[in-house]
Amino acid sequence: MSFRVTSAIISRNVVDGLQTNLSRLQRTQEQLSSGRRINRMSDSPVDAASAMRLRAEQAANEQVGRNVGDGLSVLGAADTAFTSMSSMLGRVRQLVVAGLNSTNGPTERAAMASEIDQLKGGLIALANTQYLGRPIFAGTQDVPAAFDTTTGQYMGNGQAVQRNVSTDGSTTLGVTVTGDTAFSTLFSAGAGAGILDTISAGLRNPGGPAALNAELSNLDKASATMQDARSLVGSTYNRLLGIQGAGQSRLDQVGAQLSAAENIDLPKTIIDMQIQSTSYQSALGASAKIIQPSLVDFLR
Repeated sequence: MSFRVTSAIISRNVVDGLQTNLSRLQRTQEQLSSGRRINRMSDSPVDAASAMRLRAEQAANEQVGRNVGDGLSVLGAADTAFTSMSSMLGRVRQLVVAGLNSTNGPTERAAMASEIDQLKGGLIALANTQYLGRPIFAGTQDVPAAFDTTTGQYMGNGQAVQRNVSTDGSTTLGVTVTGDTAFSTLFSAGAGAGILDTISAGLRNPGGPAALNAELSNLDKASATMQDARSLVGSTYNRLLGIQGAGQSRLDQVGAQLSAAENIDLPKTIIDMQIQSTSYQSALGASAKIIQPSLVDFLR
């Protein structure tokens, strides 16, 4: 059986070859312009699936990083407030000790009481410290302030704000301490007066200094409670720093794996495009010599 090779068959084969070369060149140009070896699933199904998993892990690690960063900011604000409050409580203790000194008369004790009232106002203002418009010592309660500035009553709840610190959502960490835990009865004792109010009243009362010994002990206990809360803030801060460092390391690893999976080798891709472009131009020249124009082409 014989086959007749016509000019139409030759033309079709040449055009098919040119289309194949042109498609290869266009794909290389697309990779070079995007910087990615995989622009669609068909380019490499296995690598594309791996890249999708890596991108999902990258997004999860970035979200955890944002959670940790937010938690560090809250804890930093809390530690700053505790630092200022510690020095102010130290001043309150100095005034109480001075009030117990019999050399100070009613006028001096009244002045001390006035200073303690001012210190109480400053302490409540620090206890109402806010971060992004929310009081950090109010727990999860949506209130404008953790403590009432007039009565000293705690208006929050006992639930610490939690932040997710794992990519699978299995680990959460409290990034706040609640005001009722941190400041105990400094500002209010349920329906009764708080320690600071009691001290102020004792200094103003002629017979009050005798009761200041008990309040000095209560003040020391309240200060110790606040220091315990501050220690918890510090340990949590350090733990979050460790999680942040580990998360950043994993994020760098995922980024490197993702780059290896889908990014191009730039020098190699440039050379490939030059080779393919040269080959295509050579094929065009050879095709022009192989497919000679016929009389029909001229008649068209």
